[in-house]
Amino acid sequence: MSKKKTLIFDASVIAENIDGKRSGRSGIYFTAYNILKKLVESNQFDVSIYSEMGSIDFVNFIKQEFNGNVDIYFSNKYGLFLLKMVELDKKLRAKRLNILKLLLNVFVRKPVRFLGKKNATQVFDIAFSPVRVFFETIDADKSYVLLHDTIPLLLPEYFPAMGQKKHWFYKLTQYIKARPNCKYFANSVATKNDFVRLLNMNPDDITVTPLAANDNFYHVTDDKKIAAARAKYNIPTDKKYVFSLCTLEPRKNLIRAVKTFIEFIKRNNVDDIVFVLGGAHWDEFIGKLETEIDDLGKYKDKIIRAGYIDDEDLAPLYSGAEFFVYTSQYEGFGLPPLEAMQCGCPVITSNNSSLPEVVGDAGVMIDWDNDEQHIVAYENYYNNPKLREDMRARGLARAKQFSWDKTVEIMLKEMVE
Repeated sequence: MSKKKTLIFDASVIAENIDGKRSGRSGIYFTAYNILKKLVESNQFDVSIYSEMGSIDFVNFIKQEFNGNVDIYFSNKYGLFLLKMVELDKKLRAKRLNILKLLLNVFVRKPVRFLGKKNATQVFDIAFSPVRVFFETIDADKSYVLLHDTIPLLLPEYFPAMGQKKHWFYKLTQYIKARPNCKYFANSVATKNDFVRLLNMNPDDITVTPLAANDNFYHVTDDKKIAAARAKYNIPTDKKYVFSLCTLEPRKNLIRAVKTFIEFIKRNNVDDIVFVLGGAHWDEFIGKLETEIDDLGKYKDKIIRAGYIDDEDLAPLYSGAEFFVYTSQYEGFGLPPLEAMQCGCPVITSNNSSLPEVVGDAGVMIDWDNDEQHIVAYENYYNNPKLREDMRARGLARAKQFSWDKTVEIMLKEMVE
């Protein structure tokens, strides 16, 4: 029996968001986590995990998730020293232990290690990054990066750090230009085409691997679960609701989505529906939202800012909504519409970038910058129960075409050749 190949996975984005709060996690976090999980489960490789920095919570999370079967490497030896000091301090305060035994346990025990630059004693067969490049730190025979989008190039006004050459995406573009031998995965055909067009990449070097929604997104039919989630986030029990879930930032087009929702209410004299905004936000954006919506004071009770949504409440809130709104200016993939479809929630999305690949004919698609199309889409869903049921059924069927097993199966086929 041949020896399994070794693979080192950059889990830095997981380590940075290990505090248990989904509100600080983007789709990239969940993508990294699910791909790592499936790679370990595949048993195709001896998988090791890399992180730029670490924490006790991260180490414990990895040990718990993978039963201690993976090695962990940190790039910063001083960070590693501090990590061990924190671990030692916690154990000393928790209980009295034999000091010698404790020191041996902390400083000798695997899997935590320091991975120095170009460590000649450790060469991996494959290095995989779910977002950034970390290959200057390691030696690997093959390197793969998952490409998410080219938004920093297409919408540079939202990424001032790009001009200062400090943004991680800038470093990725420089790596792509300097390392023609690296191979890539792209989360959509649109993303692949953008990288080929904007960075002159060889299309043969990029394999399209569509993403997926987690298993905890499902069609909830238990009215009690939906009612409990509504109560938790102060959604009025006597109102229907529209749902939106994303980071509240300019690119997500939420000002237009909310303004046109209020216009829909005014035009149709509607009083039995509210707009629920879920997700983390940029503080300055909330101020802009409140400033630009002239009638927000009068219609303030029609906009529910739910904020951070606990994982267990997502499926009930998706399932209980009349429809889901996600008319983003641009997406590399767009997980929230897929999550909504998997929960049986009719969707309204933009007709740009990758979104048609995700939604297909299972949603209402409009121009992101067209106010009238927003209003008409709201009216059509609100006034037509048959349309909502049709899109609910189509969405559930469409969502079955995506799974993390399929995603990683495509990656494995590419990496083990």
